[in-house]
Amino acid sequence: MADEKTEKTDTESMGVDLAGNKIIWIAGAVILLIAGWFGLKAIFASMESYRLTLVDAPKEVNANTTATFTWRIDGPATTINHTAIHLGTSTQTGELGRDVKPENTPYNLVVQDFANGTFNVPLQFIGNIGMDTPGTYYYRVHAEIKGKHYWTDEYSLEVKVPEYKVSLLDAPAEVIEDATFAFTWRVDGLPTTINHTSVHYGAESTAGDLGKDVAPEDTNYTDLVNDFAKGNFNIPLQFVGNTAIAKTGTYYFRAHAIINGQHYWTEEKTLTVNSAKEEAPTVTPSEEEVEATPTLTIAVSPTVSQ
Repeated sequence: MADEKTEKTDTESMGVDLAGNKIIWIAGAVILLIAGWFGLKAIFASMESYRLTLVDAPKEVNANTTATFTWRIDGPATTINHTAIHLGTSTQTGELGRDVKPENTPYNLVVQDFANGTFNVPLQFIGNIGMDTPGTYYYRVHAEIKGKHYWTDEYSLEVKVPEYKVSLLDAPAEVIEDATFAFTWRVDGLPTTINHTSVHYGAESTAGDLGKDVAPEDTNYTDLVNDFAKGNFNIPLQFVGNTAIAKTGTYYFRAHAIINGQHYWTEEKTLTVNSAKEEAPTVTPSEEEVEATPTLTIAVSPTVSQ
């Protein structure tokens, strides 16, 4: 009787152990399924990852010029409706998450070329923006893809005030006395109005670099091209002026402009004024070389008598 009771107890204990093991196996299977699901989700999420790359961009530009940016988007093929360079004069350091919208950043300027539209990625983009105000600008490439915001690291761009510059574009090396000839020069820089620009010349050289405090009367240049010596001229602008020199010899000249009270000069150049008498005489062919001019005969209908 005692043996039967012991055997029954052992059987019940085995049943409890089997039930416990079954629960453990089921729990383990559930854990594995959950882990597998998150693993697959991570794999698919990595497959859906997109990457933005800044391919080319200027480090500095002059004010009132255009800055050009090149970037690309890589990843699984899809269609997007917005990608752009977002700029601003305030920085936002650190990594921007995929929930950070452009309006939540300090970047208040946008390269508009692809800000709205339908674009199939992967694709490379080239966009332009006019930079009018000098200063330091911070920017990132951005794209909205499947409701998520992708950003590159932050970069910077320096917009500089361009230095005013006078350039001599065309001038003769030799001219004939008293013959009219032309100089072509150009004045570049931020848009403004000037009242004087010219080519100053003389028979004596004023060598070296001329600073912004050197006025024409401080040089050896005694004459000038009068066309734009007085007036109102909006620069940047190209000028063509004419003059004539009566006396032969070697002359030294520079293009010049007064801008905001300062003097801007080109380098010194030279030209030679030759005598008109030194010009080769016109060769007249001899009488023997002149061919006889054929006589033109015209036929006239006779008048018919009535």
